[in-house]
Amino acid sequence: MPIRIVKTNFMTTAVVWVDSRRRASGPSDSDFEVGLRETIHMSNARLRVDKVTFTDSFLTTDAGSNLYFSNGSGGLSHVSVPEGAYTGTSLAAAIQTATGRTTTYAALTNSITHTLAAASQPWLSDSALEAYSSGFPSGASAEDPKSLNAVLGDGTNSLTQVVWSFVRMSPYNYVFLRSSRLRCVDHHGPRGTHDILCSIPLTAGTGAQVEASSPDGLYYDLQGELSIRSFDLRLTDYLSRAVNLRGRPLALQLTFDN
Repeated sequence: MPIRIVKTNFMTTAVVWVDSRRRASGPSDSDFEVGLRETIHMSNARLRVDKVTFTDSFLTTDAGSNLYFSNGSGGLSHVSVPEGAYTGTSLAAAIQTATGRTTTYAALTNSITHTLAAASQPWLSDSALEAYSSGFPSGASAEDPKSLNAVLGDGTNSLTQVVWSFVRMSPYNYVFLRSSRLRCVDHHGPRGTHDILCSIPLTAGTGAQVEASSPDGLYYDLQGELSIRSFDLRLTDYLSRAVNLRGRPLALQLTFDN
């Protein structure tokens, strides 16, 4: 991994350019280890992130594809839609196919209406699913139901139907660049962690090039004495789950200022 070290006015700056295709190890372009050819020694260092680039390769179902209902007897029933990048119309059609019940998309209000099997079998939100300990499909749980609710949003059950009043086709509004090795002082993520290096908004849709940096002129204080020969990087959702870049690279520049 390329490194440049510059000394100016008694201050040392180390710059590391990262490309996930040149990772030292790790399972994917969103979860990997960076290896350096020489050790960077820092004391009371600061960090900023620049030139983060990757392709928005996220499908509608990336946060989950399961749809849950009460079974009317105190348990769960569930269906799943195929993995894909959906429109409102095609997602409604997929839900109808999976459940066998009438489901429609209204473009004027950007809502989806789904017919319930019975009044005693309402749709279940993620918060409602926390009350269940069993009945989940393989790989899902009350803590991580892998549901469609991230894109369906809030729903309102009536005796005959559930209406999701404003749907979206992207599973994420933003993603986080994280590192457990490069922990920043006084950073507090959504779950109370200190490993977030950069928040990256997703505004252009699937297939678009995403670019992000730390705010102009802003550096973040790192924790304690540092001797860095390698470090981890992860691109995650707000629950700290690595997102799927589908083989597309993640690149960025890290600047360490001592």
